[in-house]
Amino acid sequence: MVTLKEIAEKCSVSITTVSNILNGKSNVSEITKKRVLEVIKATGYRPNYMARGLRASKTNSVGIIIDDLTEFSSTGIIDGIMAYFDEHKYKAILENLRFYSKWGTKWYHNKGYEDSVQQAIDEFESIKVDGIIYVAGHARCISCIPEKLNIPLVISYAFTEQPGFSSVEFDDVKAACDITNHLIKNGHKKIAVIAGTKNNIHTERRLEGFKKAMQENALSVNEKDIVYGKWDAESGHQNAQTLLKGSDYSAIFCFNDLMAAGVYDYLYENKLVPGKDISVAGFDNRTMSQFLKPALTTVEIPLVEIGRKSAELILNQINNPDNFEVQQSFVECKIIERDSIKRK
Repeated sequence: MVTLKEIAEKCSVSITTVSNILNGKSNVSEITKKRVLEVIKATGYRPNYMARGLRASKTNSVGIIIDDLTEFSSTGIIDGIMAYFDEHKYKAILENLRFYSKWGTKWYHNKGYEDSVQQAIDEFESIKVDGIIYVAGHARCISCIPEKLNIPLVISYAFTEQPGFSSVEFDDVKAACDITNHLIKNGHKKIAVIAGTKNNIHTERRLEGFKKAMQENALSVNEKDIVYGKWDAESGHQNAQTLLKGSDYSAIFCFNDLMAAGVYDYLYENKLVPGKDISVAGFDNRTMSQFLKPALTTVEIPLVEIGRKSAELILNQINNPDNFEVQQSFVECKIIERDSIKRK
């Protein structure tokens, strides 16, 4: 394997110059920089970040623990983290725990959950990463972080009550309040809700936001206006049937886009048109929401921004170990207005 010294000798420059060029810190001429980069490319040189870090007591790498990479939220968050790291010359090492794939939706009740997280943390500590980001599959209180962790850790897409750890989430309450106000401003006063599963933090927070908007507009909320789904299209279809029999609702707020798609199916089966006969709002802004007919008005979760903020917090803690503040950060969502809400 070609070494940094050999690159320097081929280019008739110092090792420091080659190192600075690799790290984007060089003030040499463009001609020298171009020559060095061409030699690096031609020789196939790859920096040994781990060895370099061991010499400097810093590896310029961060470990990412992720509940399950197949979750719809995961790729956006990871993309945001990686983009921020690229800008700041950091490397990431990903540990995908595959919890949903292995154990289904109730994986956090599995006895192996905490052991898997602990093992991933131990592995990252053993290779001396500078910090760890834990990317959760859904919002919840994370309580399995070792109390005496020797490196910084940030929780992304969830939170913790354990002291010393920053976290980044999106504001479910405000987002639900905003989309409900959007329905109200379009003339809708009788609004039904297809919530998610009970005892779920997303469900609880979105219900809080919905009720807040209704109350602030002096509109009543009855328990019969709210039904609970399973976050899938089938439960959206079933609950639409329950809600719309003999009712006078002009709009349905679904707590995710998959359940909204199920509502669409029910409406079309009964010769009703979404956005015309009854308005439908979703949540998540999944890719499929723009391809529904009509395109679905929904709430976009700022996944990339959550990732970037998580990366920002971990690098701030790494680079300022004696001068950082633990933060519980919330990133705001935005409404993606399309064609499924009719103005009355």
